[in-house]
Amino acid sequence: MFKDLLIPPKKGVTRFVFLGGKGGVGKSTLAAAIALGLAEEGYRVLLASTDLQKSQNDILLQDIGSDETRVNGFDNFMAINIDAKESIRKHQLEVLKKIGNLKGDEAEILFLKEYWEKNPVLPCETASYNVFVDYMNSDEYEVIVFDTAPGGHNLDMISYPWKHLDRLKKSITVKKEVADLTGKVAEIELLEKFAEENIKAIEKLSSEATSYLLVLHPEMLPVYEAKRILDSLRPYGIPVKGLVLNEVLPEEVCTNPFFKERRKLQEKYIKMVREEFPNMEIIEVPLIETEVVGIEKVKRIAKAIMSAP
Repeated sequence: MFKDLLIPPKKGVTRFVFLGGKGGVGKSTLAAAIALGLAEEGYRVLLASTDLQKSQNDILLQDIGSDETRVNGFDNFMAINIDAKESIRKHQLEVLKKIGNLKGDEAEILFLKEYWEKNPVLPCETASYNVFVDYMNSDEYEVIVFDTAPGGHNLDMISYPWKHLDRLKKSITVKKEVADLTGKVAEIELLEKFAEENIKAIEKLSSEATSYLLVLHPEMLPVYEAKRILDSLRPYGIPVKGLVLNEVLPEEVCTNPFFKERRKLQEKYIKMVREEFPNMEIIEVPLIETEVVGIEKVKRIAKAIMSAP
């Protein structure tokens, strides 16, 4: 079943689901549906959105802020909008906690603490990415579904641990070279802790714990965008587990000449997808007669995904 592709049956391991694709193909809707469907299966689920539009508020019809919020009607389904400005403070608190656990010269540790209290030294976007790394290393949930913004933002976030680790390694090397002169070793220990967290995130992102799904409409431009995303992910060793063809017109309702032609066009691109991605699991999600807004509508999409062969 498609559910087994999303969630490899491994107990005690947090699983991560990412959805990528061209803007406007329905990633936020499908992220909500997958998270809800897994919650109905009994998993402890977090739906984490980095979408600046905060689409999940509209899809789930409730206010979801920058703190984890329980989704109405569920005890095991939480959601959060990872707000860039709030992320700075959250990351700052995490760093201060790490500084409090450092061993070394008290004066240096005090300096680091005062420095980080006054200077988060991170742009908003980078702080959001650090919160993402924190979630990758969390074991509070059994499944975390990431609803990310389209295009480059998606790739920037998922590739962040690699890029940040490279910067940290260079900084650690430089500081170690002058440590004998400065006597400052606590900061090196702090940077090494950051590096360890990024290494853990990288290991999870390139393991079976992570399921990356490409979402596309059965149209020409989304198909080519999917191919570009696939090529962009390869250097990071992140395998795409499947493709979701969203808003496919149900054949049984295409009796009108207009919809017959539209269905025919979709079939052309569905065939193209199966030819272009011959070894990929593919699921078709039908277009329904109304907007996917509210829990009951999201459940309909979740049912189509979870029951897919």
